[in-house]
Amino acid sequence: MAEVKTDRELLRDYAEGGSESAFQTLVERHLNLVFATCLRGVNETEAAQEVAQNVFIALARKAPWLQGDISVAGWLHKTALLEVRSWWRGELRRRRREKTAVDLGTTMKDEDSLLKALTGELDEGLLKLRECDRQALLLRYFEGRSHREIGGLLGAREDAVRMRIDKALARLTQFFRRRGYAVPAVATTVVVLDSAAKAAPAAFGKIAANAALSAARAGTVTGLKLLASRLISLTRSQTAGLCMTIVAAPVAWEWNVNRLAGNQAAVAESNLGAAHRQQDQSLADVARLQAEAARLDMTLADAIKMQARYDEGAPKLAAMKGQVAGLLTNANYHWPDDSPYVRVRKTMVKSLDLLNHPPTAFRQTGALTEPALELFGITAQEKAPAEQALASYWSGVEDLMLANAYETNLQATQTGRLTKTVIVPPLGQPLKDLAQNTRAQLTDVLGAEREKLLFDGWDQGAIQIFWPGNLWKISEEPQTFTTWAEPSPDPGGNARYGSSWSSTMGGTSGEGQFALNTLSGPIAERFFKPWLEQFGITNSTPHE
Repeated sequence: MAEVKTDRELLRDYAEGGSESAFQTLVERHLNLVFATCLRGVNETEAAQEVAQNVFIALARKAPWLQGDISVAGWLHKTALLEVRSWWRGELRRRRREKTAVDLGTTMKDEDSLLKALTGELDEGLLKLRECDRQALLLRYFEGRSHREIGGLLGAREDAVRMRIDKALARLTQFFRRRGYAVPAVATTVVVLDSAAKAAPAAFGKIAANAALSAARAGTVTGLKLLASRLISLTRSQTAGLCMTIVAAPVAWEWNVNRLAGNQAAVAESNLGAAHRQQDQSLADVARLQAEAARLDMTLADAIKMQARYDEGAPKLAAMKGQVAGLLTNANYHWPDDSPYVRVRKTMVKSLDLLNHPPTAFRQTGALTEPALELFGITAQEKAPAEQALASYWSGVEDLMLANAYETNLQATQTGRLTKTVIVPPLGQPLKDLAQNTRAQLTDVLGAEREKLLFDGWDQGAIQIFWPGNLWKISEEPQTFTTWAEPSPDPGGNARYGSSWSSTMGGTSGEGQFALNTLSGPIAERFFKPWLEQFGITNSTPHE
């Protein structure tokens, strides 16, 4: 099956190779579009044929200048409108038609009158559209192309063509409404387009193409004759001027060529620089993606190892659970010598105080410690969501503290010591809401009993700092963060520094490189670390 050539290819074949068959194909392809446009303008079939023939004559004569990115369908539509206006010779008919359309827009009652009036305004409405929208409507309704065919001609997807046509119909409908016509829906505009599409009379395409080709050839011969007669009629002074112009023309042409070449070289150099910059950016992006891929590979490898470790211990854990279950249900329970576990009542777990000292139950990163995992039988499937809930809780607490913290002007009580103090007021209901949400998440993962044994105290609006049982009701109590520095009296000496945290329920303090560990990490980063740097203290380690 032969490949169908585009309008641009057919136009180039005719303009550069003189292919009359290519021009004939162009005429037949767009004949109905041109004829229907002319017929709407002149309202007479014979006159419409005459005007349409003039349009194709113009196409044949101007073909060499129409080989760029121009839309042939759009150009023919505009040219047809210009030829129609020329046929009417002036604007009297246009003004009379506009006045009639306005009168009809306010008095018309029946649908036929509305369609006739809208048909008279159709071409002007099409000209108000963007070129791409106008071209899509012309190809769809005046040439009867499918959405797929239009997509092939415009270089767009079929669904994109549908969307473009729908938007163009909506804009054309709005044009009619702005002109005063009561267009009820877009469907009315579709009816107007369908009724405006007219097929040209049979064999008119061949007649128009032959007339256009003949006129184009005749125009070329006539042009040569006119040029020859004009040269013969020149006077001596005019002939001398013409000769000087002919002599100077190559010089001007060469200068213009050099100028264009220089401009092209500058543009090429600019494009090359942009390409180099884009290449550098691409290389940087590739390096970044490779580093990210390597990091993800390491993370995946660690996860695989962790999963393998869990899989390896799963049978042992299952056997241990079976043994423990048997012991728990045995009425004659005794302390087994070969088991690392003993049976203890749940009510006694809190009183044993096993998790109130390092390594405690969980860290501020949310990670559960081994004693907590083992004591409460937390599985690998439960561990990840529980730790995520705890990590989100700590992050939310520190965000609340940072959002409410403010600096005070309290002075140091010790001579030679400089201090900086930050107060965090009671965090109130937002902290209680955060605690209750975290409690609900942990209850969903671990169950109510294990959640209460591990993390009891949420119902008091308290926060567990450092370990379970160490409850500080910072929802109701203020907190004070203080950092101090003592510059060295000796030049070049090291300054001393430390920090403390306190509330009405207690506090903690530290001195030296890890002093900021006693503070909230975000508060230390915002308020205290920059302050210590003023005294040359740059090796302070904020809380991680």
